[in-house]
Amino acid sequence: MEKVLFWLKEQKIICLIAFLSFMCLVFIGLYIKEVTAEEAYVCPKSAETVDNEVNDDKIVVDIKGAVANPGVYYTDPSSIVNDIIFLAGGLTSDADTSNLNLSKKVTDEMVITVYTHEEVKNLEKQDAIIETDNSDDNDIEENLSGLININTASLEELQNLPGIGEAKAKSIIEYRKNCGKFTKKEDLLNIKGIGDSVFADLKDYITVE
Repeated sequence: MEKVLFWLKEQKIICLIAFLSFMCLVFIGLYIKEVTAEEAYVCPKSAETVDNEVNDDKIVVDIKGAVANPGVYYTDPSSIVNDIIFLAGGLTSDADTSNLNLSKKVTDEMVITVYTHEEVKNLEKQDAIIETDNSDDNDIEENLSGLININTASLEELQNLPGIGEAKAKSIIEYRKNCGKFTKKEDLLNIKGIGDSVFADLKDYITVE
């Protein structure tokens, strides 16, 4: 009888050891699974973190108007206007780029506005009456006693420039208020209605001092 009791007691200890071993394996398995799951999960970065990680050699460009996704984009300094349009998802069906220089190199904090066909058409109507005969050219030369500083010129002074009517002059002043001073002459190409041909006619009469 004593042998039987001893045998049962011995089996009980073996079972307890086996049970404890099994529980240890279960806990170890759950721990490994939890650690693996944590390592596989990557928390999304906040906007502030993303901004802080933007490389110093990137520039920021704001694109508005007739593009799929208007907004602010970081890009390489070697990018051109057409690259920013691509980043913004491309043009909408009613976009008109006739007043844009798509090959123009973008600059930091540049604002690009893509207008619709209707907007460009309305602007052209506003400035349609521009005299181009020799007498008008002479008047322009007389009015322009010196270079026009497009950062400080008044509405009337801006209208002395070739190809600039009241609507375009107001757009230039509005650009100064919203986007800051012009850093170079070519910034005028960002303004609605001022395309390559208009810019070519007036670039020799302006300064950005």
